[in-house]
Amino acid sequence: MKLRAATFNLRNSSAPDGDNAWPVRKQAAVAAIELLDADVVGLQEVLPDQLGYLRLQFPKYEIVGVGRDDGQSAGEHASIMVRTGDWRIDRFETRWLSDDPGTPGSVGWDADLTRVATLVWLRHRNGTTVGVLNTHYDHAGEVAQLQSSRLVAKWVAGDLPWIVMGDLNATPDSPPLKALTDAGLRYAVPIEAGGSWHDFTGAEDDDRIDHILVGPAWTVVEGAVSHFRPNGRLPSDHWPVMATLSL
Repeated sequence: MKLRAATFNLRNSSAPDGDNAWPVRKQAAVAAIELLDADVVGLQEVLPDQLGYLRLQFPKYEIVGVGRDDGQSAGEHASIMVRTGDWRIDRFETRWLSDDPGTPGSVGWDADLTRVATLVWLRHRNGTTVGVLNTHYDHAGEVAQLQSSRLVAKWVAGDLPWIVMGDLNATPDSPPLKALTDAGLRYAVPIEAGGSWHDFTGAEDDDRIDHILVGPAWTVVEGAVSHFRPNGRLPSDHWPVMATLSL
C-alpha cells in the first residue's frame, strides 16, 4: 500500500501581498497542488473563499476541516484534501492547540493566535486504517509550539500508523521538533532537500518549517520539497513538501 502525502501553507487570501495576493496567484497555487499528485494534502491558512475555490478546482478530492475561530467556518482552516480512490475518510476531527482542545477559539499558552489540528482516519480499500494529522503551530509562542508538539505526540500514540504534517513554524533542530522525534516520529523528507519558507522571495535554501513526519510503521519511498513556479508565478510564500510512503 502506498500513500503520497503533501503539506502546503497556502497563505491566506486576506494578506496584503500586492503582486503576490491570492487573486493573482490562485491559479498557480492550484497548479502547484496538481503537480504534487498526492493522495492526501494538508493545507494551512485556508480561508472560506479559498476553500470554496479549491472545492471547485478539485472535484475528485474530499476536503475536510473547520474554521479555527468558531469550529464551523470562521477563520483559517487546517484543511485536509483526500483524493477519491484507494483511500476514503472514515471520520475526522478538528482539535485546538490549547489546554482545552475541544473548545473552538481557545488559545494555548503564550500563543499569539488560535491554532488547530485536523485529524483524519483513512481506510484503504483493503480495510487498513491509518491516521493523518495536519496542523499549523503558532508563529510566536515558543511555549505554545513545544506544548503543541506534546499534544500531537499524545494524539498519535498507539498502534495506528500516523502521518503528522503541517507548518510547524519551527526548524528541525528546535525543541518542538525534538519533542516529536523523541516520541518516535521521524522525518519523511531529508533536511538537505531544501527550505520551505521563502516569504515570496523564491529562495530555496531558507528555513524548513513545513514538515512531514511518520510513525515507525511507514516506509519512506521518497521525500522532497517542490520548488515549482507555474508560469514563473510563486504559488505561495511557502514551498509544498511531499513524501511517498508505503506500508
